[in-house]
Amino acid sequence: MVTLVRQEIFKLVHKKSTWATSIILLVIMTIFAVISRNHPNTIDPKAIFVSLFTGFDWIVLFMIAAASSIISMEFQYGTIKELLYRKYYRGEILVSKWLAMVLYSIYFIALAFVYSLILKLILFNGTFQLSETYGNKHSILVTALYTSLSGFVALWLVLSLVLLLANLFKSSAAAISVGIIGYFAINVVSSMLIIAIKKWTWLKWNPLNMMNYPNQVISPSLKHMTLLSTNELLIGSLVYMVIFLGISYSVFKRRNV
Repeated sequence: MVTLVRQEIFKLVHKKSTWATSIILLVIMTIFAVISRNHPNTIDPKAIFVSLFTGFDWIVLFMIAAASSIISMEFQYGTIKELLYRKYYRGEILVSKWLAMVLYSIYFIALAFVYSLILKLILFNGTFQLSETYGNKHSILVTALYTSLSGFVALWLVLSLVLLLANLFKSSAAAISVGIIGYFAINVVSSMLIIAIKKWTWLKWNPLNMMNYPNQVISPSLKHMTLLSTNELLIGSLVYMVIFLGISYSVFKRRNV
């Protein structure tokens, strides 16, 4: 298992897309930081810092692309047969890819968080202090940290579903397209779902409602919209992750190679 994880990390480190997306992420964050500095009335510097200068939104897209292709590419190029010939169990292969994606997502979030601190120091040193109170009676720094941690949970709720869908495609391009299009579709539907939840309260337990977890961590008042406590959203997110990954595991073990 450890060997498989190392191999996945080796492949990610040596992929040009890993470093290209890292650079793109930093450039985008810098652009939004500069815009916020020059137009603070349009983009609140504190709010955009807490959101890692929009970095998290881009991390979601990068991770969807990575998670969509990490399985489908094995089938597309036939390398899955080489792994099976080396007497690795299918379960080991799949779990190693999950662990690699976990480490990959941690890398992106840590990169964005650290770079946000650098941008704050360079561009907003005299604009606000990290110790100032923001949101739910926490400091700006703590709020940004909570946003990153809760965002990680929401990210993996999405990725668990993406990894499930990726098992159904042999083409990485098709898997990535479905993953990204599906993510935007989820955002559209989830915004409409709030209205439905007020009418049919049992809908509050659906996985799309769990996507509101990061927002409710920062703004507990959203409970009147989600009809669930913050802890319930967290537990629900973890339960759905287990369900989606469990189904993915089952599908992968039965898939023809």
